[in-house]
Amino acid sequence: MPQKRVILITGGGSGIGRATARKFSAAGEHVVIADINESGGCAVVDEIKSTNGDAEYVPVDVANDQSVSAMANEVNQRHGQIDVLVNCAGILQNISKAEDMDLEEHDRVWAVNYRGTYLCCQSIGSIMAKQTQSGSIVNISSTSAARAFPLVAYGPGKAAIDQLTAILAADLGPSDVRVNAVMPGYVLTEQMQARIDAGHRDPAKMNAQSAIGRMILPSEIADAIYFLCSDDARAINGVVLPIDGGWLPYVTYVQHPGWS
Repeated sequence: MPQKRVILITGGGSGIGRATARKFSAAGEHVVIADINESGGCAVVDEIKSTNGDAEYVPVDVANDQSVSAMANEVNQRHGQIDVLVNCAGILQNISKAEDMDLEEHDRVWAVNYRGTYLCCQSIGSIMAKQTQSGSIVNISSTSAARAFPLVAYGPGKAAIDQLTAILAADLGPSDVRVNAVMPGYVLTEQMQARIDAGHRDPAKMNAQSAIGRMILPSEIADAIYFLCSDDARAINGVVLPIDGGWLPYVTYVQHPGWS
C-alpha cells in the first residue's frame, strides 16, 4: 500500500478546515489539525478517529511566527514529511465603512488571515522544498478579493493572499511544490451562522446574489481543495479557483444597467 500523506490543516477545528480534514481522512490520509482552539481541534480529531480515520491535534497561533515555526518543526520531526498544507485558519469581519473600522480589529484580521497564511507558507513551504516528494499548498481567498465590499480589512487581506499565492507558485514550483488557492463565496460555516443569528448578515440577500440561489457548503470547498492537492491537478499551479455558485458573474449579470 502507498504511504499515507501527511496533511496539515490550520484552522482545522471548524468550518472549511473541519470539512477539509474529514475529506482527506475519508481518503485514507493522515490529518494534522493545527488550531488555536484546542477543544475544537481535538473534537475534530475524535470525530475522525470514531470513523477509523487517522488524525492528531497540534496547537498553533498562526499570527505568531514562533508558534508557527514550532508547530511546523514538530510535525516534520514527528512524521519526517509534510505533503499538504491547507491554510484554513481565518476570521471574518462584519460590514463596516473605512471611517468606522476599529483599528485593533483591522490589524487582528490582517494578522490572522494574511500574516498567518504567509507564516505557514514560509515555514512549511521551506520544509516541502527540501523533501524528495512533491508538496501542495492551498490558501483560502474570498470573492471579496475580486469585488468592492465594505470589508476594509478582510477584502484587501484576501486580495493579498491571491498575490502571495501567485508569487509562491513561481518561487516554489521548481522545488516541486505547487501553491494554489480557492476563492469561496458565501459559505455556511459556524462563523457565518453566528453572524446570521446575530443579525449581521442576511441569508436571503446572500442567496439572491448566487446564480444557484444558495450558500456554499464547507464540504463543497473541501472537495475542491482535495482536487487541487491530488495528482489529477499535478499541472495546476498558481491559480485562484472561485467556488461561489456563480456569484462573480451573476452579480454583474443581474445588475447590468442595460437590462430592463
